[in-house]
Amino acid sequence: MSPEAQKEVKDTENAEDIELNNAPDLNPTSKDWTKHFGIEEASILVLNLISGNGWQGWLAIYAFGINRYTDEHAKFLSRVKTPFSIAMSNALKYREIKEFSKDIEKENQELYQELMKASGMRIVGSELGLKEVMGLVKKVSPTDSPVILLGETGTGKDVIANAIHLFSNRKTGPIIKVNCGAIAKDLIDSELFGHEKGAFTGAAAQKRGKFERANGGSLFLDEVGELSLDAQVRLIRAIQFKEIERVGGTSTVNVDVRVIAATHRNLENLTISGGFREDLYYRLNVFPIYIKPLRERKEDIPALVHYFMEKKSRDMNFYPAPKLSKHAMNQLMNYDWPGNVRELSNIIERSLILNRNAPISFDHLKTSGLTARSKNGQKTIANDEIIPLNDMIARHIQNALTKTSGRIEGPKGAAKLLKIHPNTLRSKIKKLNIRRDKSSNHPYKL
Repeated sequence: MSPEAQKEVKDTENAEDIELNNAPDLNPTSKDWTKHFGIEEASILVLNLISGNGWQGWLAIYAFGINRYTDEHAKFLSRVKTPFSIAMSNALKYREIKEFSKDIEKENQELYQELMKASGMRIVGSELGLKEVMGLVKKVSPTDSPVILLGETGTGKDVIANAIHLFSNRKTGPIIKVNCGAIAKDLIDSELFGHEKGAFTGAAAQKRGKFERANGGSLFLDEVGELSLDAQVRLIRAIQFKEIERVGGTSTVNVDVRVIAATHRNLENLTISGGFREDLYYRLNVFPIYIKPLRERKEDIPALVHYFMEKKSRDMNFYPAPKLSKHAMNQLMNYDWPGNVRELSNIIERSLILNRNAPISFDHLKTSGLTARSKNGQKTIANDEIIPLNDMIARHIQNALTKTSGRIEGPKGAAKLLKIHPNTLRSKIKKLNIRRDKSSNHPYKL
């Protein structure tokens, strides 16, 4: 026992520390106690637990029958006053810390919700290009149905997920976000479902996973198409039965979570190629919401530019905020925006830094890798433009698939044209994200 603990506990072995009651009927408190527990006759010893912080509580023991305890029993019990007082003091402190932690967590959650309301409720374009999307959001939000957000990278799927949560009945609960593509495959189970102490090397303590942390709220699974097949199996159970098992655990944990998923990939094609489980696809695809790329809703660009100019000028302490040049908006409206809203945000920030004391223009967009699009939506490349090798391979495969009307194997299949094994071709189609396109004459698109 440490000197501090010895000092904290006032260890006296006086008779005052012990209450010996061999006839409870003669003591009102003891009489009520024995009556509560349904004991007709009992002898009771009560040890007062007192530490440096004052009185901590009692330790009471009893024996059936009267006159069962003696002064020797009382003296013997007084010897354990020190360790029991320390134990009780530590238990009370632990309970206090635990309650304090809950208060802090609740305050942090409330603060987080306020920050989300301040930033997430303002969705630029909600009355223009995103009007249809916001209409769907308001319809599905009050339910607990799974939602899947579809669209290219950078279109703002996380912002729409925030809106679904904030318009829902779960808005007072947490919204936990997981980027499924950024977590190593051997860690995804621990991240989603948690683990028990000793479940694997380095698991020094029990850990709650994202599902448990999102209990009572929403779980946003971004890039859900990147999940491994093994993780998909466990995700199905969590969605269907609302229960999980921690890694290394044997008991189930009930979770009340609304799942919002998002992906830039075509999950239907992934199910055909075997990269995504069909049963999981149908569980997530209850209410799909497609978010158009920025090039298809250019009416949102002026409002987005104004929003980013204000926000980033404020964040970087630029005052007064620079203004746009005469032709700046036309330059932005004529750009193709392959990186969508995220690219627009980055370009605005870069331009603010470079044009600190002059009107902002975007002349560099003319030579920044702008791509044109043919009538069927395919990107075309200038003759003198150097593109990544994988992009060139993808276009070569796409051309072969077009010539064979989407057929992969057989005498008239694309694999035969390319002189590779059909399974090798399927693997490359999956890796390069070449998707089936039912909206045009081309069977596949990038």
